[in-house]
Amino acid sequence: MKVNRHIEKELLRWKETKSRKPLIVRGARQVGKTFIVNEFSKNFPHFISLNLERPRERELFVHFNTGKELFQRILLYKGLHVDEQKTLLFIDEIQNSPEAIRSLRYFYEDMKELRVLAAGSLLEVFSKKEGFSFPTGRVRNLFMYPVNFQEYLEYKNPPLAQELFSLDLTNKTDLHDILLKEFYEYAFIGGMPEALAVYWETGSYSQVREVYDSIFQGYIEDVEKYSNLARAKYLTHIIDVAPLYAGGPITYEKFGESSYRSREMKEAFDTLEKALLLYRARPSFSMRIPIIEKWRMAPKLFFLDTGLVNFRIGFKEFFSDRRSLDQVYQGRIAEQLVAQEIVSKTYMKPNLHFWLREKGEAEVDFLYPFKDLLIPVEVKSGTYGKLKSLFTFMEKSDHPYALRVYSGENRIDCIQLPSGKTFYLQSIPFYFLPRLDDIIAQLTSKQ
Repeated sequence: MKVNRHIEKELLRWKETKSRKPLIVRGARQVGKTFIVNEFSKNFPHFISLNLERPRERELFVHFNTGKELFQRILLYKGLHVDEQKTLLFIDEIQNSPEAIRSLRYFYEDMKELRVLAAGSLLEVFSKKEGFSFPTGRVRNLFMYPVNFQEYLEYKNPPLAQELFSLDLTNKTDLHDILLKEFYEYAFIGGMPEALAVYWETGSYSQVREVYDSIFQGYIEDVEKYSNLARAKYLTHIIDVAPLYAGGPITYEKFGESSYRSREMKEAFDTLEKALLLYRARPSFSMRIPIIEKWRMAPKLFFLDTGLVNFRIGFKEFFSDRRSLDQVYQGRIAEQLVAQEIVSKTYMKPNLHFWLREKGEAEVDFLYPFKDLLIPVEVKSGTYGKLKSLFTFMEKSDHPYALRVYSGENRIDCIQLPSGKTFYLQSIPFYFLPRLDDIIAQLTSKQ
């Protein structure tokens, strides 16, 4: 199975950049890092791959003085003669060697023509254990996430994916039911490549469950391997129970029905967020850019992938009763999916926010920066009467644009608020999330 991952375009841009730095592809285990690098390597006459889970290959990075000396040692080990200007050096599982991570600095300083690419999982867990930092300013990070809906649809149904990107952004479509069905299937299976491959090959969710069980066990084993026992118990507890709280606000004290204190829980959350196993949306009172985060208020929690969340919750089959996705698991799966799609649109680390009224209980699910505007995004079903928090935001907003994401059909309405102020509300079905920027651009062109 070969799903075309959009991150490959970013890798190609890096390849052609003259002032490039060594690149670390960062992401949780099993999101497809090694696969995409192997695909990318086809753009080079010479490809050298090292896996630092192998002791002999780790030893190559012990005791060297310059990047050139290290590269010659690698060539001798591989028995190769190459043109460094036409070579990609890939260091996989780099978290296994602090010396290899430090070597990126020397490759940058001594061998600027050589393309050096590294990948690893739980890098932050490892670096804390070993007590070292990354070579700041001498490497570039590229963040990789699970397969998103656009990538999923382009593989499973290329003609439908093409139609999705040619649809009118303001009107309903005859393809609504077909596209929504595809999104619901994606919402259930998730975006972990191995799980998708198994599902597409067998159509069996029981076999998908085996994949997800193995992934969770791998995450826990990684934490136990790269962390001391005192810290590992906090990390493994969060990995185990965090999916049950995805899409909702959390407190650190006694998180997940534990007896653990706030300080230890927060440190463990910080570590796992840096390791990209989960991420937190920060609350803000801001209604315009810049977004000022309220660090002392409870964040919302999102896990790596909706398929992992569904597995951990215990869903045993596809959403067969055809309930609105907005209502499944109290609407939390819907928010998880929107967060996932937003995060996957960038190759930087997650940076999500939601809005809280400074005085009162009003809350808008997401704040989406677009040019110089801060667009409120609600993930809701039902009538406009259920959008009270969004209306509260729009009463004070200095622009007239808002979004709702739901299972209904695409539409734009001009809403009049109790004050007499009006604003444009575009309600988009979930399958339009890959076109979010196009939709907001068109919406904000309205005067």
